[in-house]
Amino acid sequence: MKKFFYALFSPLFFFLLTINTTQAQPIKQPVDYVNPYIGNTSHLLVPTYPTVHLPNSMLRVYPERESFTSNTISGLPLIITSHRGSSAFNLSPFQGEPKDIKNTIRYGYDNEVIKPYYYEVDLDDFGINVKFAPSHQSGLYELNFSQNHLPPYLIFNTRDGELSVNQNQVSGFQKLNNNTKVYIYLETDLQPVESGTQSNESIDSKNKSAVGRNAYLVLKYPVSTKQVKAHYGISFISVEQAKNNLRREIKDYSLTILSQKGKAIWNATLGKIKVEGTDETAKTIFYTSLYRTYERMINLSEDGKYFSAFDGK
Repeated sequence: MKKFFYALFSPLFFFLLTINTTQAQPIKQPVDYVNPYIGNTSHLLVPTYPTVHLPNSMLRVYPERESFTSNTISGLPLIITSHRGSSAFNLSPFQGEPKDIKNTIRYGYDNEVIKPYYYEVDLDDFGINVKFAPSHQSGLYELNFSQNHLPPYLIFNTRDGELSVNQNQVSGFQKLNNNTKVYIYLETDLQPVESGTQSNESIDSKNKSAVGRNAYLVLKYPVSTKQVKAHYGISFISVEQAKNNLRREIKDYSLTILSQKGKAIWNATLGKIKVEGTDETAKTIFYTSLYRTYERMINLSEDGKYFSAFDGK
């Protein structure tokens, strides 16, 4: 009787178990199929890079390294201004001896997560966790520090331009080709205890601006600071326009809200084409390729205006 009971009901049990297991698995959205790492290595040509941006938007970033196989990254980018170029401006979080501060810090890294709308990485040499989310002409970094006995520093670099600091605000420009400049306006959620240029092993708080190639400023925060957030706007018109772009797009320092907005935008964009079938690998290839098509063209309009490198106006 027991054997008959088992034979009768066990198929039903496993059928229901299969249904419940299938239902428990989340349904993937189009952006969930995107793999920004595809194409990141190349033996002959410049590889593609894992770009974090919104579709056709002005602000784009990706880790600064030769390819996916590189074991270090060079600072944190604030905007990439050409399809395969290095970043304009650079942010380097730091904890350590002031004498070891440089214009850009190279990091060993681990636990990297890259999605079209989100970036996260551990800078394991310093125990710093980094999170980032973009908007169209602005972005937000969340920096988490683990060494409570050391003050955190933020280092801001321009490769060829000028930067100024006023309390928790950093602004300036970087020169590009074709008589073009890119401008930045940035704010941190905390007030630094010191800010200025580096002078030997200390910060020169009387000098609030840096000019030239690889010019940089240093902001120092109190010992035991666990987190610093920085949001910023970029512009090809002016610092004031960069500030306007930030105010229009990012109202606070919530990285979760910003990344969820970005995810919704990507799903709406990629979801214009719906793919059916059971081949998950094919869906990954398709949606990753579709995501790549939205790197260009770039929308340069800023509140109805734009800078033209053609006539310099």
